[in-house]
Amino acid sequence: MKWLLNLLAPWKSELFAMVGVLAVCGIGATVIGYLHIQRQNDQMAVKDRQIGDLSDANKGWSAYAAKQNQLRELEQKNVLLLQDKLALIEGQNVAAAAQLKDLENSNAQVRELMARRLPDDLRRLLEQQR
Repeated sequence: MKWLLNLLAPWKSELFAMVGVLAVCGIGATVIGYLHIQRQNDQMAVKDRQIGDLSDANKGWSAYAAKQNQLRELEQKNVLLLQDKLALIEGQNVAAAAQLKDLENSNAQVRELMARRLPDDLRRLLEQQR
């Protein structure tokens, strides 16, 4: 072992300098690595919180979407019921217009009444039923 010390003696100061530089670089790299890991952990915590918030928001949106679908179904049922009611009213109007026409054709008094000037409101009502 003495022979190794004798062999390295001329470069002793350079070797100490290299060991010092390596130690400083190692400590610097360790600190930088630690800070980088801490930053990544902070970013992951922020992302985790954001994901939780978005998950809560999505639960609210899914409930809202279900409510919207329910309202659309009710609206569709209402539209169908209104269409049926409109068809019934139109059928009644056609029947009333036919009865009025038959009455006008069969009764002279009604024919005379229809030939005279009627009040505007009554004429509009009767003309709508034809």
